Amino acid sequence: MSTRLNSTDEMMSKLGELLLDTLTELDNEEFKTCKYHLKNRDLITKMEGKADRTDIAESMKAKFGAPSALKHIIDIFKKMNLNEIVQNLQAKKAQVEKKYNKKKEKKPATRDNQIQMRKPASNGNDNIGKPQLTKKNNLKSTSETKKNQVAKKNKAPIEEEPEIKKRKTSQESLQKTQPEAEREDGLQKMPMVVMVLKVKKTFEYDTQEGKKEMFHAIVANEHEFIRVKVLNMNIKEQFKKNKVIEISKAYWNRGFLEINKCSRIEDMTTNKEITVPQNIIRKAAKTTKIQMLEKLKPGSFVDGVYEIHKVIKAKKKKIRKITQERTN
Repeated sequence: MSTRLNSTDEMMSKLGELLLDTLTELDNEEFKTCKYHLKNRDLITKMEGKADRTDIAESMKAKFGAPSALKHIIDIFKKMNLNEIVQNLQAKKAQVEKKYNKKKEKKPATRDNQIQMRKPASNGNDNIGKPQLTKKNNLKSTSETKKNQVAKKNKAPIEEEPEIKKRKTSQESLQKTQPEAEREDGLQKMPMVVMVLKVKKTFEYDTQEGKKEMFHAIVANEHEFIRVKVLNMNIKEQFKKNKVIEISKAYWNRGFLEINKCSRIEDMTTNKEITVPQNIIRKAAKTTKIQMLEKLKPGSFVDGVYEIHKVIKAKKKKIRKITQERTN
């Protein structure tokens, strides 16, 4: 039997997820330093100092509750000078609390309260000096009231339209630059101004027309980083570290932006200034964590060097079967 969570429980659950996501963003050295400060303040035990991110998040949530656990983590991040992460974490925490506190405040009015609110104050002389409405006049008055209400409803959106349109446009432009937003594979719809963070070595690949060259790069703007495949070697000079470029007519393919002969790259270094936040630069340099691989879509690409911690040997029967299938 499933039970529905109330708004407070939902908020605690979301704050707990935020705590875990924040710890997951840290690299190994940052997480190690974070655990040192947690132990130093007696927020975790010596045994918990060997725990992973999930165990630390669960332990702190159980001991202090999600809101207090997040406050402790924010204090430690400030001490570690992780200012970008602190700002993002505080903003997300405030957003969650605001959302669920609003839900909590919106309580449905009871029938008795509604009747009491509609009921005018009475001194026993309600009908004195008031014209008595006939049934026909009463119906006419009700009809006119309804017409006025409909007119107000239709008029309100027109008056608020410029502000709503402005807010909607800003939200849509933000969504287009969110790294979490899923992009459909296909031609790039809008030009994109980015800074080149990293350019990898050129390598050869086989095609039906013979061997060709390409290289990978990582670019970023104020909101996200993007992995790029450059298939047109004529524009290699445009991809220099810290150079600002505008990319248009490229092609989205499984999370990568592919740049071919039809794509256009324009040097914007002298015309446009971009400041890429440190947390985005850190994310771009990180290797995708193993625990995050399960959340990726089938067919997604990742790169990086992974350390083997455990090897599980397959049964001999299975090995023989695979060998036979390969030889056949």
